[in-house]
Amino acid sequence: MTRPHRAARPLHDDAMNRQLTRNPRIPLLCLALLGATAAAADDTTATGALYRQHCAECHSADRLGALGPALLPENLTRLKRKRAAAVIADGRTATQMPPFRDKLSAAQIEALVAYIYTPLERLPAWGMPQISASRILLKRPGELPGQPLHGADPMNLFVVVELGDHHATILDGDRMAPLTRVKTRFALHGGPKYSPDGRFVYFTSRDGWVSKFDMHSLQFVAEVRAGINARNAAVSADGRIVMVANYLPHTLVALDSETLLPIRVIEVRGEDGTSSRVSNGMDSSPPLRQTASRRQNGS
Repeated sequence: MTRPHRAARPLHDDAMNRQLTRNPRIPLLCLALLGATAAAADDTTATGALYRQHCAECHSADRLGALGPALLPENLTRLKRKRAAAVIADGRTATQMPPFRDKLSAAQIEALVAYIYTPLERLPAWGMPQISASRILLKRPGELPGQPLHGADPMNLFVVVELGDHHATILDGDRMAPLTRVKTRFALHGGPKYSPDGRFVYFTSRDGWVSKFDMHSLQFVAEVRAGINARNAAVSADGRIVMVANYLPHTLVALDSETLLPIRVIEVRGEDGTSSRVSNGMDSSPPLRQTASRRQNGS
């Protein structure tokens, strides 16, 4: 035979007061926690205001990049935090990034570094409408020359990507002499990809930009942002499609190689349905097809 359990009596205000009287640290601890939480929220708000005041004009209010690169932890993996603080303080040579040492304190600079290395709570959509709207047409096909404007063999040209200062040099392969040096998008990744006839080169940046370069006239002809963070691209064997592999969002994007307009955006998921980053794209012809490799989150 078991005795029935007595119902727990509610803790009335007088009992609560006795508990607090016996443990005077409890209210002090609660107040300290509340104060720390409020201070952290105030710090984040103040840092966000600093970012909007000094950074948003070039890097956009949502940190996705504009004139300057995107300021997201996924896009800054090559830039260590110490170096990021130095760039904010001293600027970046040969770019439009100015120094802020005279405008911001060391503590404010460190707060901004922590801010840009904090992931966004929610990533914005980046699908067909956003990709199409981002396209920049620099030269129309009818404006391009029919023959090379330089004297070099068009099938023996080299592209040297300079990651340190975000430029590319086109070399004459016969003389190993530079033909031109051009500024590229920030942090190219995956190497230049050629059209089958060698006429065009496609550069991909970590910020998701794909830039089409004409090797006859040695100039960029079009650009489009295929993702927020891209890792590689591939050109199909027939030269009609450029496939872009994205880390953010988790997509493969098929672009028309002539116009750089999007043809299709493919959301990538594993067999279990989990969304997956795409790390690479390659042409595996013959036969004519393209393949992609993916990475699970956290790998």
